[in-house]
Amino acid sequence: MSHCPPSPCSPTLIFLPIMFLWQPQLPHSAKRELRIDGDLVIGGLFPVHEKGEGTEDCGKINEERGIQRLEAMLFALDEINSNDRILPGLRLGTHILDSCSKDTYGLEQSLDFVRSSLDDVHDDGFICPDGSRPIGNNVPLAISGVIGGSYSDVSIQVANLLRLFQIPQISYASTSAKLSDKSRYDYFARTVPPDFYQAKAMADILQYFNWTYVSTVASEGDYGETGIDAFQLEARENQICIATSAKVSRSMNRQGYENVIRSLKQKSNAKVVILFTRSEDARELLSAAARMNTSFIWVASDGWGAQESVVRGSETAADGAFTIELASYAIREFQDYFTKLNPYTNTRNPWFKEFWEHHFACSLHELSCSERSLRDGTFDQESKIMFVVNAVYAMAYALHNMRQAVCSNTSKVCAAMKPSNGKRLYKEFILKTRFEAPFRPMDTESIVRFDSVGDSISRYNIFNYHKEKGKFIYKKTRKCPENFNEAKFIGFTMYTTCIIWLAFQPIFFVTASDYRVIMIPKKYVPDLYVLIFESVEDSCAHWI
Repeated sequence: MSHCPPSPCSPTLIFLPIMFLWQPQLPHSAKRELRIDGDLVIGGLFPVHEKGEGTEDCGKINEERGIQRLEAMLFALDEINSNDRILPGLRLGTHILDSCSKDTYGLEQSLDFVRSSLDDVHDDGFICPDGSRPIGNNVPLAISGVIGGSYSDVSIQVANLLRLFQIPQISYASTSAKLSDKSRYDYFARTVPPDFYQAKAMADILQYFNWTYVSTVASEGDYGETGIDAFQLEARENQICIATSAKVSRSMNRQGYENVIRSLKQKSNAKVVILFTRSEDARELLSAAARMNTSFIWVASDGWGAQESVVRGSETAADGAFTIELASYAIREFQDYFTKLNPYTNTRNPWFKEFWEHHFACSLHELSCSERSLRDGTFDQESKIMFVVNAVYAMAYALHNMRQAVCSNTSKVCAAMKPSNGKRLYKEFILKTRFEAPFRPMDTESIVRFDSVGDSISRYNIFNYHKEKGKFIYKKTRKCPENFNEAKFIGFTMYTTCIIWLAFQPIFFVTASDYRVIMIPKKYVPDLYVLIFESVEDSCAHWI
């Protein structure tokens, strides 16, 4: 029997990272987090803030990918808790933390998710000098599973931690192909497909325009680097030559981004640049190009997607870009929910006042600031809200099915689920979850399910950013029927009438085992005439 120092009593363990988990926690006021008690608790990890500059962990508030996605999880939990068909008689709680868009910071925050998993070790093996059991301050909530993270770098770090404690994880945005490796990430699933398919989409765009000499830029980390690796494989198979490859470091400053642009300019024949970058890196690269009065034809991954925040202030530098985004639909119910929020009624979100002041560029000490409203007509729903909601529902349905299987004789949570058996929850229930996506438009059919490695089925849209009628816009497809079997690639021509675009609009359908593309060109596109019809040599030697 071991003894430990008095108050708080904590065990001395050889495994130092575990010992770190038992250090006294900072006072609640010193750390912002969102905690809602429940019979079962789901963790949440969101990039509420962008990464900080220099030695700062956190930067400015991340409105779309942070606050909107966080509120989407709260919205989904509210809907589930009011639905007597999912976990009837139980209430789902949550513990949500901010990753600050940084892998190491996200990992540090996620230690809270696993602290409760050590309760048995703490209680059974140690006593305090007076013979009492240790009592920890700020007792952590027992986590059944985690929703998140957003960036692949963050999800990979967190997955490495959670697997040690058999805590399942479902991401709504992490697309790195590495996360499909079940020998390393055996408790990870996601409601989005891996980046392999984005790389194929990029190669098809280049082939269509006969662009065979390009440069590449990747964000440092798993998302950017593995994405570019996948693209380079596609490039070799399609006789596309790489002029130069640049990398954006995690701590790059303004001068660093300008140096990247200079390196791209040195390859004067490579007018096309492939971007596999995080949104903030894409934004800074465009800003640097604008300052240097330089333009390229950008072909960008979903890190850029169709975000206005990426191109704001650098519209001319972004003109003509092709960007990829996962096809999704807006959830009307979420829009109604979100636009009714205000800093005085939304007290459960500790970051909402900061969001409000940033969004309206005002201070809540001013009367005019408190009178503003999100229903002013400027709300633009972030593109992955649907995937956040689907991830929360997938976890809830898995817990519901597990409860029916192991707690059939009680209306509450039985011992077999407290704490839940994470390995069984993941393998027998999360991977086998299948349900109709909630809040889908009435004329659509969308099934949420995972394949054997936890990846999801989805499709991509391609956007063209250009100026139309005096205004820069992302041009995209109209909504096409979704009530078809995505596993069978049959009869695609019946959907061509749904596609309308100034230049062309491909839609990529993907599953774990197949891939198809529809591409509908128009005969006359004045703005892209030179790009389309300019002769390009196929030989790499031509460019050297």
